[in-house]
Amino acid sequence: MIFSSLSLPDFSPLKPSELLEFSKSLGKEPPPPIIPPITNPIKPRTFEEILKDIETNKIDNISNLEWIYLVYFNSDNNFKLCQLIWNVAKQKQWLKNRLLWNLVLYYGNEGKQTKRIISESLVNSFSVDVLDRKDHKDLVTIKIIESLKKDPADLAKLSLTYKKTPKDLLKTYQLPHWIKKAEDALKAVAKVFVSSRDLQYESWLVNCLEEMLSEDQIKATDYLLTNISAEIAGDLPNLVEWVKLNFKPKNSNSKWHQLSRKAKEALRKWIGAVNYKDFENIVELLLERNDELNIPDWEKNQLRKRKDFWANYSDCFERIRILLPQKSINALGQYLPENVDLLIEDDSDTEVCIFDFGDWFIVEFFRGEASEIRLFNHSQNPDLEQKLFGSSHVSVKCLRCFKPCKIHDHVFCWQTYCEKWLKLSNILPNEGTVFFKGLPHKYGRYGSDGLPTPSFQDQQKRNGKLEEWENKIRKIESEAEEYVRQQGWQC
Repeated sequence: MIFSSLSLPDFSPLKPSELLEFSKSLGKEPPPPIIPPITNPIKPRTFEEILKDIETNKIDNISNLEWIYLVYFNSDNNFKLCQLIWNVAKQKQWLKNRLLWNLVLYYGNEGKQTKRIISESLVNSFSVDVLDRKDHKDLVTIKIIESLKKDPADLAKLSLTYKKTPKDLLKTYQLPHWIKKAEDALKAVAKVFVSSRDLQYESWLVNCLEEMLSEDQIKATDYLLTNISAEIAGDLPNLVEWVKLNFKPKNSNSKWHQLSRKAKEALRKWIGAVNYKDFENIVELLLERNDELNIPDWEKNQLRKRKDFWANYSDCFERIRILLPQKSINALGQYLPENVDLLIEDDSDTEVCIFDFGDWFIVEFFRGEASEIRLFNHSQNPDLEQKLFGSSHVSVKCLRCFKPCKIHDHVFCWQTYCEKWLKLSNILPNEGTVFFKGLPHKYGRYGSDGLPTPSFQDQQKRNGKLEEWENKIRKIESEAEEYVRQQGWQC
């Protein structure tokens, strides 16, 4: 292959002499500024001169730089000077703030000091008299410093008292919050909360958990789960919600696998307890607000029996959904909880609760002449979960049209037979149950075979009522299907 030759123009580089000429054409540089000589230089004062001003109470003669000189370079092994410095700090706010800041750093980073913060003499000569106990900020500062001298749990207890995380407590009173003792105090909050036995600090605990490193969160949560009973957890909905969000196995980025076996079991009970508490509260509210609802006595009795029966299964609820008709919502008014949904109006007069037992969904109709319990298998109808827990278009008649399902009654002795019916689907009462809540002693004893079988007379009585119920439920289902068809609903 033959390449054509390149023709380039002549290249003549600039010569240094030409560059010099060019620079001259830009004009001459201005002369440097004239700095006048120092005629009366200020001579630094000696330590003795400064000390004399302190002793004669001429503290206004001492500059800020001289105070720093005294604090950082002359306070070692000079107890008298240190006392004078602390005494002056009462009058000079900036000096007091600096000394207290360094004092907190000293106590808060014990064992972690990389450089000198404050002299030992200034530390040892500190007295709470420097601070004004009548001033709220000074009073809390005293308490903070005293807590830092002790175990990290003492700072955690103090932060609990003021309902602030250890770091927020220090920030609030303009003290260094990154100290090691604050980090250690955060690790102690779980034990402090459990020992306090006071549920009003729930939000404080959740805020502390939020500030923790992941490893510390796991340790604290494991401790809380294994040291707070499900019964108490039922009154800690915010804490349970936080734990669910971070540790429930199905949630993204869950730390479930890092919990101990005992903590995992406790978490299931916690979730169930909070869910049952919601159910219990609704029943109690309906009974309390009866003036507006005019619920007859026999239906009030139904509500109480539903509440008592499901208390025996509270540990097993993974979640619940409570649905009320408009009439009930109006009656509850300002007392209506946030986690309640509206039933679509279809001329039915009952409240509904849907329980999630994992593999099974249960729909419980609170009251009525032919109220029932409906049991749905999750795997047999994958779309059912969305309909029961996600849809905003839910009515009593729609719920009675869902198939396939198993149905149980609420007639005489229903609790005994319902317990055995649920057991067939591996839905069992709370672990350790020896007596069923809401039942007379004769019928409530729970053993390996479940609840005692009713007497022959009671069975005969039940059978008669059961036949009536079956006829009513068939009629109700037929009416529901016809109503849904006429409305054109897709249930």
